[in-house]
Amino acid sequence: MGLFKSKQQRQLERDMAIQNVLDLHKRRIRDLNKHERGYCEKAIRAKRQGDKANYQKLSRLLVQTMNERRRIESALLTFEALVQTKERIEGYGQFAKGLQTATKSISSVFKNIDLTKTVTDLNMAMGQAKQMDRAMTMVLDRVSDTAFEPDYEADEENVGIEQIDAMISERAEMAEGQVDGKIDDMLGEIEKQLKKEKE
Repeated sequence: MGLFKSKQQRQLERDMAIQNVLDLHKRRIRDLNKHERGYCEKAIRAKRQGDKANYQKLSRLLVQTMNERRRIESALLTFEALVQTKERIEGYGQFAKGLQTATKSISSVFKNIDLTKTVTDLNMAMGQAKQMDRAMTMVLDRVSDTAFEPDYEADEENVGIEQIDAMISERAEMAEGQVDGKIDDMLGEIEKQLKKEKE
């Protein structure tokens, strides 16, 4: 690869890095959701079996996993908003370039109009758009570098052991109710078969 990269190559590399960060976050969220379901199912089994030690361990793992998923989802939302803002600013820059080209084209037709001032104003607008683009690029680079640093301070939004205990108890009761319902259905079927055989 050459020593100097074109603006398009740098932009493409930046876009690929941004997409990689987005994909990494989404993949991590999917993995954490899978782990949450697994820990929850195992905690329900431990609760049904009366295994308090494993139940408490699995509940703590479930709490940690849910809180980590929430932090990553929050970071993903922030990152997506920054990317969207960057794209909007780049759109302004492209619009300004189009206006500049149109201005030059018009100036050849209307030579008596003072288009120097118009071009100067457009160049200033393009400069401001470039500055905003650079600032957004720096912000996006920082966010992508620190995406997984644990700086989430919203303790009130974290899930606690009490909430997990209540959720697991509820799901265990639902699972037992479903099993009881299936047993009742099977017993009903057996009774129907016995009645048919007697007739």
